[in-house]
Amino acid sequence: MTNPLRTALIVGLLMSVVPSTGALLFVRPAPAAAAATSAPVYSQVGLTALLAGVRTAGLVGVSGGLVTLDSGSASVVARLDAAPSAQVLAAPYEPGTLARTGAGQVNAAAGQAVIDVPDAEARYPGQSTGQLETVPPQTIGPVSLAGGSASALTTATRASGTATGAAFVVAGALRVGLSSSTVEMTAVAATGTVRQTGHTEVSRVEVGGLLIVEDIVGRATLTATRDVHTADQSLAIGGASVGGQEVVIGNDGVRAVGMPLVPGQDLKTATDQVNARLLAAGIAVRTVGGRSAHSARGASADTGGVQITLATSDLPGGVAANHLTITVGGVSLTELDALTVPELATPPVVDLGPAPVLPGTTTTTFVPGTSAVPALPPLSASEQPPQVAPTSLPAAFLVSGRRVSAQTALLAFAGWQFLSLGTATLYAFVERRRRVLQLGRLA
Repeated sequence: MTNPLRTALIVGLLMSVVPSTGALLFVRPAPAAAAATSAPVYSQVGLTALLAGVRTAGLVGVSGGLVTLDSGSASVVARLDAAPSAQVLAAPYEPGTLARTGAGQVNAAAGQAVIDVPDAEARYPGQSTGQLETVPPQTIGPVSLAGGSASALTTATRASGTATGAAFVVAGALRVGLSSSTVEMTAVAATGTVRQTGHTEVSRVEVGGLLIVEDIVGRATLTATRDVHTADQSLAIGGASVGGQEVVIGNDGVRAVGMPLVPGQDLKTATDQVNARLLAAGIAVRTVGGRSAHSARGASADTGGVQITLATSDLPGGVAANHLTITVGGVSLTELDALTVPELATPPVVDLGPAPVLPGTTTTTFVPGTSAVPALPPLSASEQPPQVAPTSLPAAFLVSGRRVSAQTALLAFAGWQFLSLGTATLYAFVERRRRVLQLGRLA
């Protein structure tokens, strides 16, 4: 038979040792809770976006007089930062310097109508929305614009814009169909989250009556969460042809695909003929390789786009040539940020008492209120500095990673004490019973 006394002693020992061992292994003081109004995760963050369906740059001579073009269609320029400030400018088309200066200022002095340059603009703080629903067709020199629409929206943490262009034509050189561009960006400094997307589409581009490129789509995306940044971009071309021959466009130029126009001809010969026709027309086309990059403090994404150059020869009689660069499907996004640096704790001030007086030195004490040092008047109640109560946090402990309040820990301690004291009572009860049984046997 098991000895009851021995059992009681073993149980009491376990009750005393197990809680102490568990407390040593798992219980830790809980760290102070973060302040309710913590500083933003990003002290600074800045986003920029530049995208357009089509952009042109260069000189146009044969097509309508010697003029400089920096025009385009469906363009959106946007920025957003943690100041906070934001700005979006969306335009169905950008007629360029020719329209803004030549037709807009010089011709106005001659009594002609000033060219309208429509756009939708929004900024924060300030005018938070802009809307442009209909734009009439216009012609400025060799450039014809068939209208479109645009919208812009800004808040403290968001900037978005959309632009659509119905058509864009440079006489004798370039014809562009429907194009659209959209940008959306958000930045919340307090949570350290940023997202930026840009998207542009162009239905059709025709250059020199020879090269046709269809369904160009450019996309770019940036995300940031504290130190983790990602960047992605893509450029897709639905189809392209040169003089009716189907081709694909890459970083190295064009290559014939599908069925050759001449029966029995191989694709290599068809590719040579396609490139020869482009060269004779002064046209070169290729994709500008996109790029994306990211680090702990920023990211960038750029689709590059489809780049087409048109360079014709001068005509007899001194008529200048066309030298034009066309970029289709370009999207460029950038993001930079900086984490908030926590303030360093002020070291405690230790009172070392009065400085010792060395032998042979004289110490002069200025008494406030004497003629030497006039006493300052006491501060009134309204001038008293505000008393800031120190932040007090309830005492707590961490048990296996979980926060346990001081009240719960006190109750657990009381239970432990109850069990420990109960063990002594149980031992006394068992010992008394043993003695009674022993006396009964002796009697």
